[in-house]
Amino acid sequence: MVIGKTTKFVLTALLFTAIGAVGALLCEDLFRRGAGEERAQAPRAEAKTGVDEARDKTVRKKTAGNKRARRRSSTGARQEALGETFEEDALSGMDKACYEGLQKAIDDENYALVASLLDGARRSSSKEVRAKAVEALSWFGRAALSDLTLFMADPDEDIRQDACTAWASALSEVEDAQEKGQYASAALEILQDKNLSDSLIMEINDLPDAQQIDIVTRLIEGPNKTAGEVAREHYEFITGEEYESPEAAEQWLQENPED
Repeated sequence: MVIGKTTKFVLTALLFTAIGAVGALLCEDLFRRGAGEERAQAPRAEAKTGVDEARDKTVRKKTAGNKRARRRSSTGARQEALGETFEEDALSGMDKACYEGLQKAIDDENYALVASLLDGARRSSSKEVRAKAVEALSWFGRAALSDLTLFMADPDEDIRQDACTAWASALSEVEDAQEKGQYASAALEILQDKNLSDSLIMEINDLPDAQQIDIVTRLIEGPNKTAGEVAREHYEFITGEEYESPEAAEQWLQENPED
């Protein structure tokens, strides 16, 4: 049987049409299956996202809780080391409110709240309240330098020591030599403890001689006898001479200019 060219052409066209139809059906089936799988996976993905978010929140809460716990334990650890016991419930009235407010300020990292409670804390007869104020200030570094200075004159030796330790740590954040000298001078004018003053005055060693001489001269001529005594020793350390007067100090500077 002989098939004409026209017949061959028609048969070929029908064959390609059939193949195209079958391919279209297969593609549609695959598309439907893929869409079904995506819809099935979507709830699982949403559920996983919810679990991850919940886990993240739990981790953040745990981290914050540990941070607060470490802060709360700092005063207790010091008191235990000193053989002391302290119950917050033993406080009453304004002292209790002040103590709790300072602890909240530590937990919330709220310096404004600390500052608002400092006057009451400084006037408190409770050593624990004043110690809590120093602890709170110690968390805020350089911003608390001036306020820490006020507690350097506390009647309790432990509080003075803690205030000076926190102050020295905060001062290390100050890079400008002149600014550092101003803070040191202000602290020395208040501090009455000889040993602490001896340690603190070393903070001005990096200043130019002229600025050091200016600071020690003002301390010597000022009303704080402890600061004056320490300043005299430092003046002799700088100049190799005993202090006589502001005029003599000025003359020494003129005769010994720095390079």
